[in-house]
Amino acid sequence: MKLTSVLFLTVALPTTFAFFDFGGFQQRQQQQQQQHQQQVSYEDSVLNSQCDGYLCPVTRECVKEKIDCPCEFPKSQLKCILPDKKNYICISKPATSNAKLANLYDDPVQGPQQRIKNMRDCGWVEDAYKGLV
Repeated sequence: MKLTSVLFLTVALPTTFAFFDFGGFQQRQQQQQQQHQQQVSYEDSVLNSQCDGYLCPVTRECVKEKIDCPCEFPKSQLKCILPDKKNYICISKPATSNAKLANLYDDPVQGPQQRIKNMRDCGWVEDAYKGLV
């Protein structure tokens, strides 16, 4: 009886594992195909763009110059223009319980201009760029 049980387990278990692994293989193969299709479609969208200016790589917005690209998540990010006026960085908007201040940071024009002491806003980014932080 023991020999039969051991023999059964040595034949049945590898077959069972192979069956379940086969299902996992198909799933991995489908995921790889989907990822490839997404990459191709991103590439196609960039190559087939009708943009006469600069095509922002992340947002795919067509703008006049690279500096004009929007942040990827404008509702939660501030676009801080660096002092060289050629580059920018997008940072998370500062968390604050002050509703008036939160509204200022939500304004796409006034938000990046804020320089509030002890807040990690565009003023802090500028100081960090200059090595003052």
